[in-house]
Amino acid sequence: MIERKSNAARRGDIRYALAGLFIVLSASPVDSSDHNVAPNTVQRAFDGALSSVVKLYGGGGLGRLHGYGTGFLVSADGKIVTALSILVTRPTIRVVLSDGRKYDARLVRSDEYRQLAVLQIDGEGLPHLNLTKTDSVEPGDTVIAMGNWYKIAEGEEHVSVNRGILSLKTDLSARRLTQDFEYQGPVLIYDAITSNPGAPGGPLLDIHGNCIGIVGRVVEAVNTNTRINYALPSEEITAFLGGEPSPKATTAATTGKQGKPYVGIKISKFGFRHVSAYVQRVRPGSPAAEAGIKPDDLIVAIDNKRITNADAYRAAVDAMRPGQLVRFIIKRGQRVMTFEITIGVRP
Repeated sequence: MIERKSNAARRGDIRYALAGLFIVLSASPVDSSDHNVAPNTVQRAFDGALSSVVKLYGGGGLGRLHGYGTGFLVSADGKIVTALSILVTRPTIRVVLSDGRKYDARLVRSDEYRQLAVLQIDGEGLPHLNLTKTDSVEPGDTVIAMGNWYKIAEGEEHVSVNRGILSLKTDLSARRLTQDFEYQGPVLIYDAITSNPGAPGGPLLDIHGNCIGIVGRVVEAVNTNTRINYALPSEEITAFLGGEPSPKATTAATTGKQGKPYVGIKISKFGFRHVSAYVQRVRPGSPAAEAGIKPDDLIVAIDNKRITNADAYRAAVDAMRPGQLVRFIIKRGQRVMTFEITIGVRP
């Protein structure tokens, strides 16, 4: 005999089923009875960090470029660390705190190699996370990831939480889409599923609620072609916040390549409100000419960061460093092509 249920009851079952499905696929239950963790420890760690985690909203792009993300406060005066993406390069970035308060943010600094960015909002006395060295955790320890996955959280809604186990500390060897991922430094690999839209930029916590890393962008392992759930360790975040140059920037400086970046491309001024990044002229002998860029090419992206117009192109070039190897994705007629350009020094 099949018992009939009311519409309200059926709706309740559906909501429960969906919630259960999400927990299975993207988050472990908050109960912490296994892994030698005392009950409610994960809940306390989550509650302690929740007010410091922020939701980010702005412009997205084509394909996998989403207009939402996660970050976390690292100072009482409104400094936010997040993953570098097209989201944080937009003119308008909206930050929503855990209590629903909204702020406009501005990009203060970014690091192309570490794929990190610092945003600033105007606030005082804000809750924030303190960074803890990763020597406090070992493989097998419980870790907790937090983030605005799939844009589930909006105003006062809580971000998602995912409990997992730290698998190992190693150097990253990965690619993003079809390109090698620029960062090749130390990372924390864990078995919690965070390779989801909106997750990059969220904090990775130890069982005590200390921040030991930041969830990285979605990448795939070079050897296995599978997605990697990883975080940049807190030491890299501390170095970034302290202004310590990335290894790639240090290498460029020690080779004597100083001065302003130079590509050798002049962008067409054709258009009115929206000036697309069409190549008008390529200077002979320039890095762009040597790489094979030609007039009438449309610059679509630089290092997987979408170039929406001429201003975005100029801003991207200004942020480059002489000696840096950069990938240009261009559209030539009906073909999409990739070129590697070693940035020169402006004559």
